[in-house]
Amino acid sequence: MPFAAALRESLEIRGSLLPSEFTRGDSLEHILDRHLLTVEQNFDGEIVTSILLLSGDGKTLFHGAGPHLPTSYREAIDGSEIGPCAGSCGTAAFFGRPVYVTDIATDPLWADYRHLALPHGFRSCWSTPIRSDSGAVIGTFATYHRIPSGPTPEEIDAIAMITQHASRAIMWDRG
Repeated sequence: MPFAAALRESLEIRGSLLPSEFTRGDSLEHILDRHLLTVEQNFDGEIVTSILLLSGDGKTLFHGAGPHLPTSYREAIDGSEIGPCAGSCGTAAFFGRPVYVTDIATDPLWADYRHLALPHGFRSCWSTPIRSDSGAVIGTFATYHRIPSGPTPEEIDAIAMITQHASRAIMWDRG
């Protein structure tokens, strides 16, 4: 899988830069943005990515990173509560498992959020929990797509790689 190998190499290069980025005072958001830009480039700009961070009490998601996420959308979802029917990210964080919404326009998980996503052309959203070293959910990684779609096995493998690298950055920041 040349795609997976290229993504792995790009993420490993990004990961090797973490210590120096934190040492020079880069914010977690800027570091995660650079990770997400690496991911988006490997997908030829066909996706928009974001990371939401779970609050200390485990009830709310806050903006972590999203270099191409429209500001109005980011602000609208910042501080959203997690739950069993809270879009892709809020639901993924609530259940602690990936949520692959293939059509935002019709999926009941997006009933309270589709009016925010559809005007930006987001038609599907796949979200995966980001976990700490102990396995606790600390955030979510999401990919937004302009067409209704579900992930391929190769994309699911890539998402696992991405969430692992995002977790390292978040844990380094909290360390």
